[in-house]
Amino acid sequence: MTIEETGDVLTADPETGIYRVTYDYPSNPPSIAVPLAIGEMTGRGVTDLESLYEAGEVDPDALDDLFRPTASGIAPECRVTFAYHGHEVTVKSYGRIVIRTPDASRSIY
Repeated sequence: MTIEETGDVLTADPETGIYRVTYDYPSNPPSIAVPLAIGEMTGRGVTDLESLYEAGEVDPDALDDLFRPTASGIAPECRVTFAYHGHEVTVKSYGRIVIRTPDASRSIY
């Protein structure tokens, strides 16, 4: 599966080293969107990457549960940041993931 196949859009600002991608329940939760985005950024297949749990010690089910919309359709407001394959990944509750490369500018978030 690729970013294009999920219908998500990966935007990049190579000058700052910041990438942004959206995620959507139930078709593409954060545990799927993060590896897809990192794979796209690095030119590697998702199966070539260690899992979230192995590489970043992030429980993919717990990550998805944090951002799963409630019965009213609204996701709880929260943000989680963790390292994955040398990148800083921040998952936000409104369907956005921000990924910083190791040399990313710290002045822009």
